[in-house]
Amino acid sequence: MIKNKQAPIIVIGAGIAGLTAASELQKQGKSVVVLEARDRLGGRIFSQKIGHEVYDLGASWIHGIEANPIWSIVQQNQIETTVFNYNESIYYQSNGQLFDSTEKLIFEKSLDDLLHQFKEIDQPERYHHALHALETWLNGQEFLDYINNQFHLDKNAVIKLQKMLLDFFNLLAEDPCASDLAHLSAEFWKNEGFYPGDEVVFPQGYVQVIDSLSKDITVLTDKVVECIDYSQDIIQVLTVDGENFSASQVVITVPLGVLKKHQIQFLPDLSQQKKQAIQSLGFGTFNKLFVRFNECFWKSAEYEQINNVYIHNQHRWLNFLDMSEIYHQPTLLFLFGGASATWLENVSCDVVWQEIKQSLELIFDEIPQPIQLFKTEWGNDPFSEGSFSYQAVGHTSDQVEILKQPIQGKLFFAGEHLASFGAGTVHGAYESGLEVVKSM
Repeated sequence: MIKNKQAPIIVIGAGIAGLTAASELQKQGKSVVVLEARDRLGGRIFSQKIGHEVYDLGASWIHGIEANPIWSIVQQNQIETTVFNYNESIYYQSNGQLFDSTEKLIFEKSLDDLLHQFKEIDQPERYHHALHALETWLNGQEFLDYINNQFHLDKNAVIKLQKMLLDFFNLLAEDPCASDLAHLSAEFWKNEGFYPGDEVVFPQGYVQVIDSLSKDITVLTDKVVECIDYSQDIIQVLTVDGENFSASQVVITVPLGVLKKHQIQFLPDLSQQKKQAIQSLGFGTFNKLFVRFNECFWKSAEYEQINNVYIHNQHRWLNFLDMSEIYHQPTLLFLFGGASATWLENVSCDVVWQEIKQSLELIFDEIPQPIQLFKTEWGNDPFSEGSFSYQAVGHTSDQVEILKQPIQGKLFFAGEHLASFGAGTVHGAYESGLEVVKSM
């Protein structure tokens, strides 16, 4: 056992927040040990080589490179990236018909108008719930007047537009909020936190950022923490396999989902305020399905440069991204959040593909057999219990501040869910790691 006077600072979790905090503390001359439950570093950044290519099964994008601290790390370490902006989107109706220019204009202008209304809410108590706010606006006279004055649609066209807009906001709840519209706060947009500029991805994996941050840091893997006893001056951190680590201070950077499942016992117990904050903050599940082919059957002379496609069916929007330029193989990426992400985890890739194929067959003449399908299951991951945080109904900034508050100068909390800017993002986790060190 480490002598009391030599007890290091222990950081729990070797994700982006934990490694950032450890790196900053070490720069200050502090003794730091990182305990990681997995057999790898990175947490929800997970790059895996499949065949000849590296796929990011967790975080993939740098959301805007201008003034983004993650971009600074990329530049400093000369990490290869590729620009992947969401090019002009195209939309298909439930009958497989492409939106014409007028339909696209009406849909996108209406969508922008509704998003603007969310950002202009001046009575949060009136529109507490995103679904309630949206349904109120869609059925309200102001929206109907706006549609009639702008586009002169008949009644059936208006009803159809309302349905498509409602379904599209359900998709926005799934991606990027990892939730369902029924659970989303009307102030969800406050969680966006993206930087301006190009969005980029990593042909050789996001893990390169993790590698650069973890240089010269002591990280012990396969250390699943089950108890933190801070009742004495020296903190005892106990793992499930019976190891005991002494610490002067502890920085807890495990995902919010792990805290919600009470996987770590605290002695003494956390305050009721802290426990309530943990349960009140939203934490959702977001998953990916990668589908590889021998040919890009979705390409056409007219839409060669399109990489973002939306298909509306009777129940939901299906969205796919063309990742062929990244993976040097015809590859489509399908995204699932909230309830659809949970569904994905409970069925086989083949079942998911058959459902997707039904929508694609309305648009494309021939759908070849995929050569490979693989998916993520972050909700089933015991060391994540989900993907990232979101602005849940009832969420307040006060709850974030309550969870951030150190306990007796001994326990400190960090992670993307506590980011002042960009909750749910890698840069948010990074900033939280920096912020927690300043509070120590």
